[in-house]
Amino acid sequence: MVRDNGEQGFLSMAFHPNYPVNGNINIARFQVSADPNIADPGSDTVLLSIPKPYTNHNGGHLQFKPGDSTPYMYFATGDGGDANNPENSAQIPSSQLGKMLRMNVDAPGPTITPELWAMGLRNPFRWSFDRSTGDMWIGDVGQGQREEINFRPNGTAGANYGWPCVEGTLNNGAAPGFGDCDTVRAIDFLPIHEYQITPTSRSVVGGYVYRGTEYANMQGVYFFTDYFSTSLSMIRPNGMGGWTVTSKPGLASGTSSISEGADGSLFVTSLNNNSVSKIIDLVVTPVHLTSFSGKVYSGYHELKWIVQDESAIQKYIVDWSTDGINYQQAGEVQALNTTNTHAYSFRHNNATARKVFYRIRIVSMDGTAKYSPVITLGDAKGAVQVYPTIVKPNGTVNIITQDEVNTIRMIGTDGRMVASKIVGRTSGYISFQVPGSVAAGTYIIQLEGDNVRQAVKVVVE
Repeated sequence: MVRDNGEQGFLSMAFHPNYPVNGNINIARFQVSADPNIADPGSDTVLLSIPKPYTNHNGGHLQFKPGDSTPYMYFATGDGGDANNPENSAQIPSSQLGKMLRMNVDAPGPTITPELWAMGLRNPFRWSFDRSTGDMWIGDVGQGQREEINFRPNGTAGANYGWPCVEGTLNNGAAPGFGDCDTVRAIDFLPIHEYQITPTSRSVVGGYVYRGTEYANMQGVYFFTDYFSTSLSMIRPNGMGGWTVTSKPGLASGTSSISEGADGSLFVTSLNNNSVSKIIDLVVTPVHLTSFSGKVYSGYHELKWIVQDESAIQKYIVDWSTDGINYQQAGEVQALNTTNTHAYSFRHNNATARKVFYRIRIVSMDGTAKYSPVITLGDAKGAVQVYPTIVKPNGTVNIITQDEVNTIRMIGTDGRMVASKIVGRTSGYISFQVPGSVAAGTYIIQLEGDNVRQAVKVVVE
């Protein structure tokens, strides 16, 4: 049974980093049953109980820090509820309310004492780690003035975010009188972003930094939203030690969480329409890039790409990376600026790196740039990506493959082929256009090559 009064309920769960071996799921803590997809109800072990005076402001998110050798589970607690934290619990170090805590879930003994990691929080029910850097991002719901996003670099404990003495960057004159707010205001860590509370933006939902490889434009961007908003917001480093915040409309209201997949993909969950949706990059490059591939030779990599209608393009910059995150420029190729189809090539002298990620920065005449999909060359063979898997007639299906593909076919559920494309031993990025005459339904995209034979289901709306 889960109590579901007001803000209470089943708020989060976290799989132990060694879950395939020990089968532990942390809500309280459950052991997996003989079926690895079913928890054993009899294994319920309560790791920690924190008394609180009110039903609201419960925190909610549990997460193990990626890459930690010790299985520390981090969790944020609300301040205990009510207005202005009347008990001042968020500023009392001995209280476990209004805090970011962590605990070693494998520690011996019948009880585990959590460690204080940060304090001065109001209702941080959605927060996360950047899986690449270990940095912590916290969305903290405000009371009546400000919603805020807090940021702490990897490994820095002891931050005080100021509540109830401050709300965002504003002093809170209604804070409990017995608290030492003068001291708190002198030491608190200010949010990297805050926004004024309005009827349509009054409950921030903290998200994640995108670390997938599917959308180069989204790499390193932090995504968040607001439960009452219909916009998805993004925070990027501005290159000068600060941050740039932008928003895009089109999100369903009632988003309760943003989650991260194993491959770094991000998803939003909406309570209003009972849906889970994937965050994708809808930016269209200012040129039709039909293919992007590469081959490994002794001492160098040769990249090739084919484009159509590049009349507004100035040049192509080749970026490379050994981790898929931090890129540097390898060189550039001037565009021919015509509406015809052209093939380009670039040789990157690289005799040391075993695995290299490449992308093309497509620079327009006005100096703006968009990015191609990322391809990988090196020792990781066999990986195939096909996206998006929900398309419309005349839409484009993107294919990234490290093995050479000869033929792409689109086949209906009745076994009839509705479209095909011969690409002639091409690897890397390949585009496949869905025919405009295709009826709505489920289809199979079939890839065939000397070393690859794969089928992926797609849906045409």
